[in-house]
Amino acid sequence: MSFDGMFTHVMVNELNQNLSGGRISKIQQPFANELILTIRSNRKNRQLLLSAHPSYARVQITDQPFANPAKPSTFVMSLRKYITSAIVKDFHQLNNDRVVMVDLSAKNELGDIHDYTLIIEIMARHSNIFLINKENGRIIDLIKRVSPENNSFRGLLPGDDYKLPPAQNKINPFSTKDENLSNLSASDIRKKYEGIGLDTSAELEKFIANGKTFDDFINLYQNNLHPNTANSQSKHKLGFFPIAFSNTTTEVKSYATLSELLDNFYLDKARVDRIEQQTKNITRRLDIILKKDKSKVKKLHKQLDKTDVMNKYNLYGELLTTYMSKIQHGSSSITLTNYYNNEDVTIKLNPEYSPSLNAQSYYKKYRKLQNSIPHIKQQLELTTNEINYLDSVLASLEYVDIEDVDGIVDELIQSGYIKKKKKNARRKRKKKVGENFQTTNGIEITVGKNNLENDQLTMKLSQKNHYWFHVKDIPGSHVILKTSTPDEESIVQAATIAAYYSKARDSSKVPVDYVQIKHIRKPNGAKPGFVIFEGQKTVLVDPDRKLVADLKE
Repeated sequence: MSFDGMFTHVMVNELNQNLSGGRISKIQQPFANELILTIRSNRKNRQLLLSAHPSYARVQITDQPFANPAKPSTFVMSLRKYITSAIVKDFHQLNNDRVVMVDLSAKNELGDIHDYTLIIEIMARHSNIFLINKENGRIIDLIKRVSPENNSFRGLLPGDDYKLPPAQNKINPFSTKDENLSNLSASDIRKKYEGIGLDTSAELEKFIANGKTFDDFINLYQNNLHPNTANSQSKHKLGFFPIAFSNTTTEVKSYATLSELLDNFYLDKARVDRIEQQTKNITRRLDIILKKDKSKVKKLHKQLDKTDVMNKYNLYGELLTTYMSKIQHGSSSITLTNYYNNEDVTIKLNPEYSPSLNAQSYYKKYRKLQNSIPHIKQQLELTTNEINYLDSVLASLEYVDIEDVDGIVDELIQSGYIKKKKKNARRKRKKKVGENFQTTNGIEITVGKNNLENDQLTMKLSQKNHYWFHVKDIPGSHVILKTSTPDEESIVQAATIAAYYSKARDSSKVPVDYVQIKHIRKPNGAKPGFVIFEGQKTVLVDPDRKLVADLKE
């Protein structure tokens, strides 16, 4: 089920139950399309996430941590001017559309009370968030400004009169009388009623096929909420019915609230997208370097293949020197007997060279190729190591949390891949190295979140008799199990964490190597995170997200 009008309806109810009457204490815009309002309600601080993301637009309460950007956006400055300390009066929905309105009441500098409305339009790439002056209906500011040249239907700039999105002219299912829908297909239901998505209409079709009415469906829908995610053969779906997606579901997972459901549903999707937003310039640069390196490796292999003929050139020079008296000046070729195997060999000659110069020419080609081999192999090793290193950095961006991105950026600055931006002198907080977990038997596990942390954990901070875990031949984090006598269960759990914090996160039966740290060494001049080890054992595990979450300290 998508975030359709029906889902929006129940989400608005949840927001009213938890946030109505609360006061806005903090306003942040951690990412380009997302706004966080911290609302103090019922003696609790709750974070309201308003998202205008083209793929993940939504409204929800979130427990996910967000860092406050150093410089607030223009939109945030406008919001802080008008609605800081505002009272949240009510959440309501435009009919059954994916438009949520938040009525606010706030005092200005003179103590006069003014009414405002925050409007969140959830419309894919046209999603937007508006602050509206309720007294005159004008837009004070919005998160996505659109020039008149790109939008002829309505004004989307500060100062324009707010105009609702184009109406669909469908029936609001919550304002209809009981109807017999037994003859309507899922497609007909979507065409007739507003805000009913593909999955909701499919469930409704099955529901009324059993003799139930539309009112029965609405009553069940409103009074027996069941937030869940359902894994089907086609996709991962949202749900809120007591029994979700019958006949298509392979697994249903329930949640206490719709907001908790959305936090889990969008956990990886939103995290990866936010990291991509922060690092798109960096990844673009690394992709360019990788492309050049891979092209260079191909050329080096071709050069190495060419050295296969050097022994032939050495043989030609040797035979020409031995049989020099038989060579006539001006000849373009000669056939001589190879005394190593008594076979005839035809050798091309330069007619302008003397027999001696022809021999020396083949010796020269031989020596040139022979001398090039160490250089080619050295460049091949250096370039291959760089490819592996950059692959590990790009892979880490797929599984780290948003707060770990700064560590990866620092790593790339130290490695010389990106330049350090000039910033105002600011005291840096001392960060802990790695992320801590604990096995069910109480043994501590630490995970490196970038290659610099991997080096520190493995080569400096851990004891020689501790155990080191890493996915086999795949980029991933270094994982340290802090014991010299691990039990089998702890080994499996540490290996599961290593598989989860790797490029193989979405795979099954992932091979993970483990060995005591005393058997690990780092070659001189090696890239961050690169180590050599021997005597390892291997265990197969599944990257179990729930287990990893349960073991996190």
